[in-house]
Amino acid sequence: MVELSQLFWLATVAKMIALVLGAFIVYLAYKGYRRNSSRPLLFVALGFALITVGTISEGLLYVIAGSELLAAIAIGTAITVMGFFAIIYSVYSTK
Repeated sequence: MVELSQLFWLATVAKMIALVLGAFIVYLAYKGYRRNSSRPLLFVALGFALITVGTISEGLLYVIAGSELLAAIAIGTAITVMGFFAIIYSVYSTK
């Protein structure tokens, strides 16, 4: 059986991997925006930044800030959804 402390570290490692990958995607999208002056790429970068922040904020709110688990999940999910909307906007924007 897996102990609670092992699950804590597994979740921490998974969140750190998500943070690194998210930051890398944001960097690439922003770099593409700067190179091409493509406004949609700016919204892709913003979207992935929000998705990354939403993913990380759940753990930070619950573990560090001591908020209720359901509240942390709701806030993280709301931030993630805003990121998805930014990416959808980038796909449908004309310039």
